[in-house]
Amino acid sequence: MKRSLWMRIKLSLERIYLSFRNYFMTHPVKIYITTSVICFLVLALVQFILVYNTYDLLNRRFYYEKKGIIYEKYTRAIINDHLFPGGKKIIDSYIKPRFKELERLHNTDTAAFKIQTQILLNDIFRTLIKEQKADSLITDIKKKGNITDSLRYLLSVRRIELMFGDGIKYVNIYDSRKKYPLIDSSIQQKKGLHIYGDLPTPDDQNTVINLNVSDPIPYTYAISFTLNADPYNRRQLVFRQMRLMLTMSLLSMLAIITLFIITLRNWIKQKHLSDVKTDFINNITHEFHTPLTAIMVANKNIQNEKILDNKTALRSLSEIIERQSQRLKLLIGQVLDIAAIDKLSVHKEPHNLNVLVKDILTDFSIKFSAANLQLTFEECPCNIIVDADGFHFATLLLNILDNAVKYNLQAVKQIKVNITQDKENVQIMVSDNGIGMTKETTRYIFDKFYRHQKDLTQYSKGLGLGLHYVKQCIDAHQWKLKVESEAGKGSTFVIIIPV
Repeated sequence: MKRSLWMRIKLSLERIYLSFRNYFMTHPVKIYITTSVICFLVLALVQFILVYNTYDLLNRRFYYEKKGIIYEKYTRAIINDHLFPGGKKIIDSYIKPRFKELERLHNTDTAAFKIQTQILLNDIFRTLIKEQKADSLITDIKKKGNITDSLRYLLSVRRIELMFGDGIKYVNIYDSRKKYPLIDSSIQQKKGLHIYGDLPTPDDQNTVINLNVSDPIPYTYAISFTLNADPYNRRQLVFRQMRLMLTMSLLSMLAIITLFIITLRNWIKQKHLSDVKTDFINNITHEFHTPLTAIMVANKNIQNEKILDNKTALRSLSEIIERQSQRLKLLIGQVLDIAAIDKLSVHKEPHNLNVLVKDILTDFSIKFSAANLQLTFEECPCNIIVDADGFHFATLLLNILDNAVKYNLQAVKQIKVNITQDKENVQIMVSDNGIGMTKETTRYIFDKFYRHQKDLTQYSKGLGLGLHYVKQCIDAHQWKLKVESEAGKGSTFVIIIPV
């Protein structure tokens, strides 16, 4: 049982591996780009995390160098005072007249004591906010200290305690860590009761003053308050400290992208050169195969004793061998690299089109003499002389005829070739009863290496070079080519030669 399970797992892993390998072999560029993009994104994410952590560290350690000036001048301005000049007087005016009553409530009714102290504090802080002079004091400090930066402030009270007649210990009536329902919620912040300023994030780095004022004698109070200040452009100042790191990070990312593009371009170029080489080898193999097959078939027929006694047939076979030998010689001499050039060079000479096509069809019929091939040729009634490169014309027509046989599942493969002429053009029509093509397929059949995977590759082998070469030959001659086809009903190729 365990062995069977292990075998199933092993087979599944092998299928996954083979699927991945096949996909990699058929889509190498996509795999390369996808892998590279994923790696780049991971690298960019790591880089971003490092930059962010550096920013966060510098932001936490940020120190405003002019805090010392503000601290010195502010503390000097509030000597023997609280919060701001005149603040102690306001607080005293509320608390001192209520000391005896608050002491009684504290000793007799704790709940009432808490309610009364909250009401008292709410009144005190409303008055402090209304009468605060911190705004004008800080403006004056900035002017005298030559501080031109735009700053944000926060003046807040963190703790208030009362000392009653026993003079032993303080009784807390406000702590910034707690919320008090009877004190205005708009002035209660995380760091304490808000008196002045709009700094949203007070912390240890931007604390300018942190004072605890107390007088440990009966019927006094202790107050703890802080003043925070921070530049409006704190983030810019932090980034300014990071500018070298940011510059190096950006340059490194740009270098990676540039190297990736250069590497990808060179790799695609090398792949293209490899495809050209493969294209060349397969095309030359294909082109050599046709004349060699014709020569071998003609030679085999010559060895037939009946043919040896027929001088006419012998002469015809000899002419075929001669033509195909000349064609083979041209192939060896030219060694035409079809894939490496976009435009063929043709050497045009006058040819009798009927004779030229007839000779090509004769050679073609010998090649497929063993197949159930029904080849029909209708000449043009009049002699037509066209300027054409005989070698390339023969190759393009043979490629069309080869496809007509290869992509044909009929018991009898019918191919019809006819030549017609009108006032403007000469037309060579090659029709077959093969598998045909859809409109979608006919749009791409002249692209190099294109083969319709669903319909074509299951019937024959090849790399999709034949019709690409046909289109090159047509363009080199400055002719036109039209394709008419329907799936399951055969195809018709029409070569249009201007008169």
